[in-house]
Amino acid sequence: MPSHSQALKVSAICQSDIVSVELHQPLSRAISLMAERHIGSVLVTHGREVCGLLTRRKTMEESLKEPAAEVVTRAMLDRVLQVDASLSVDELGLELISQDISHAIVMDINGHHLGIVSQSDVVNHHGLEHDLFLRSLEEVTNFNVLRFRGSCCLRDAIERMRSMQYTAVLVGSEDEGWQIMTETDVIRHLSGRTPLHTPLYKLGLPELMAVDGAVSLFNARRYFKENGFRHIGVRDSHGSIVGLASYSDILRSVELDYIYRLRELLDDKSRALRQSEHNLQLIERVINASHEGIVITDANGRIQSVNPAFTAITGYEAWEALGQNPSMLSSGRHDKVFYQHLWAALAENGNWQGEIWNRRKDGSVYPEWLSITAIENDAGDVCQYAAIFHDLTESKKSEARVKRLSWFDSVTGLANRRLFNDRLQIALNYSAEHASCGALLALDLDLFKQFNDRFGHQAGDQLLRMVAERIESTLEEQGTAARPSGDEFYILLTEVRQYEDVNQYLNRLSKALTQPFWLEEQEVKVRTSIGIALYPDDANQPDGLILAAESALHFAKEMGRNSIAFYQPRHLDDRQSRYRIASVLHQAIEQEEFSLVYQPQVSLKDGQLVGAEALLRWDSSTLGKVTPDRFIPVAEDTGMIDEIGAWVLDEAVSELARWNRMGHTLKMSVNVSARQFQRSEVADQVLAALEHHAVAPEQLVVELTETSFMHSASATERELVRLREKGVRVAIDDFGTGYSSLSYIREMSLDLLKIDRSFIQPIPHSETDRNLVKAMIDMSHAMGLAVVAEGIEQSEDLEILKELGCDQAQGYYIARPMSGELMREWIERDGC
Repeated sequence: MPSHSQALKVSAICQSDIVSVELHQPLSRAISLMAERHIGSVLVTHGREVCGLLTRRKTMEESLKEPAAEVVTRAMLDRVLQVDASLSVDELGLELISQDISHAIVMDINGHHLGIVSQSDVVNHHGLEHDLFLRSLEEVTNFNVLRFRGSCCLRDAIERMRSMQYTAVLVGSEDEGWQIMTETDVIRHLSGRTPLHTPLYKLGLPELMAVDGAVSLFNARRYFKENGFRHIGVRDSHGSIVGLASYSDILRSVELDYIYRLRELLDDKSRALRQSEHNLQLIERVINASHEGIVITDANGRIQSVNPAFTAITGYEAWEALGQNPSMLSSGRHDKVFYQHLWAALAENGNWQGEIWNRRKDGSVYPEWLSITAIENDAGDVCQYAAIFHDLTESKKSEARVKRLSWFDSVTGLANRRLFNDRLQIALNYSAEHASCGALLALDLDLFKQFNDRFGHQAGDQLLRMVAERIESTLEEQGTAARPSGDEFYILLTEVRQYEDVNQYLNRLSKALTQPFWLEEQEVKVRTSIGIALYPDDANQPDGLILAAESALHFAKEMGRNSIAFYQPRHLDDRQSRYRIASVLHQAIEQEEFSLVYQPQVSLKDGQLVGAEALLRWDSSTLGKVTPDRFIPVAEDTGMIDEIGAWVLDEAVSELARWNRMGHTLKMSVNVSARQFQRSEVADQVLAALEHHAVAPEQLVVELTETSFMHSASATERELVRLREKGVRVAIDDFGTGYSSLSYIREMSLDLLKIDRSFIQPIPHSETDRNLVKAMIDMSHAMGLAVVAEGIEQSEDLEILKELGCDQAQGYYIARPMSGELMREWIERDGC
């Protein structure tokens, strides 16, 4: 197919209808224009001044802010490129790539606006058909695609798109089919003022169109043009959707070939000498737009030309460099042998490349990566040298930063887990060789989450830094400290001769950490739990010693926090330490390791099944079976509880829908963490799940513990009121085990009270406990609450609870927790 893009000018492809708004006009006006015209940006002007472009992505970002922006401001705008109408399509593509922008305003010779042109326009009219035929779609496909469930809300999806700078995401699943949500769809819904808490499945998103990844870029571009798409799904050989491709992916892929061609032109003598006038102009534009410094010298090494990047890097203007020898840049760091090898390689191979140190005009020395190519004339003699170089200063700094980040914690400056493990191994090797002893302390800040909730994460980081400084002040070159993760610290003490040495250090540490800290001009006190393991007595390998200290720390927390515990073998569960749980927990949902079991609940009045409680189980491929009391606190501390809670809710409501289809209208109780209520979006999640699975709100019981009322009580109450107004029932779980208070039971929106099993077990043998349970039941009934007893393990328990007036019960005597399949069989056989 012949190429026409060499003669095609920008004026022929630009869109003459420029959509614009005035600066300080309402942002909603700009959103409406984008939605109506199906465009990715609007031009913002101020009188005759072109201020910039307002893009879809920036509009989405502003719409998420609290409060949302009301008018268009300069801070929202992207820079706009203005180009001459006589510019070729090829040249425009290079300009867009080199300046990393997506749109340009086309000007005529009189400075008037002719129209606007985008990356998509360039792709549609690109003349590199040969390149497009030779490349396949999968070569430019983004395989790291964001995929959302339909129950995800619009706000969360927009936030993830914005943070990852994605222009499109997938919604649905392989089984249900995929829909696509692009920035265009988001703008359409923002224009229509769709509530941000709306689940994605309610948005009426378009079905994803997909093609095989093996199709050529030429055919993919044709498919884009014929169907008006800007994104397309990419299938593998099995028909599964493996990624997304867009117009801009194709453009960037093709334009990168230009840079490669430039290097070929400098390496290939005959090709460089036979360029047409157009291609020579194109090369000149590439050279001038390049961020790499370019120097052309004659055969004797006198500089003939330099590009603007040369001046930006070296500080020398072109007039100062012309006629000079590149040795003017010599740093003095390389000896004669270095340059002899350089010239020998040029003479033998016609090119040389490597790292070299040069000196700027201001005298500063900097590293650069230099490529030199010898250019020959028709007679085969070297007539010129072309050198391309770029500054490695920032790269070197980045390498240093990356190296530091790989060894040190970015918040506190202490050793991170990787460096600490290295130092621990050295300490243990020294101990083995010299028969010395030491200790490892695992220290955790109690209730650190409260500081983050009260003061914010930035202040929380400040507190971690202050704690780290105090820990370091106690070491006196006796050991090393590290922050492996979160609010946990490790302290390695070397040359410990006896227990008394550890006790003396603990006294110093206690004095340092019990002194008040000043945070946001307020005095706060920190309480810590500490677990201690000794080497080589408790372990002589790094992993074993860490596990021992971690298990001692866990025991210290179980003792009531703000405690110290030395390791004892009975503490150790070498498969389920807290840090190992945290390291693999994030894989559990992805690898489908979570499951729900269901424990029936019966009416004590007639013995009929009234519902079941959904209980979470984790069978880890790495750790084995992990009990909820071990992994739920970790999930809350790491923030994973939101994702886990959303999965539990959706799975439980889905199972409830199955019961409905069987003809059994029962209730499902689902536990919701106090951490989830602090997010203030529980009601939206619950109601969206019920609507998605077509389940009546009256069939769902949300269970929460008393700790939910200790923090963000007003936010929790608002969420509960919304749920109860829709018909969802609310239960207080494990009553009596926490900070029980009649005030919150009286004031909060509740329906049920669940008495913890610890109060139920003694009632057959203790009149005091029976009276206590009786008081709980009477109090609940007086406030209009139904009562559920947990932990029923014998028939005598049931009889006593009936006499005491309890409403419902659950426990092993009635039925053990069972899988969804077994629960459905139990319902059909014994439940109703």
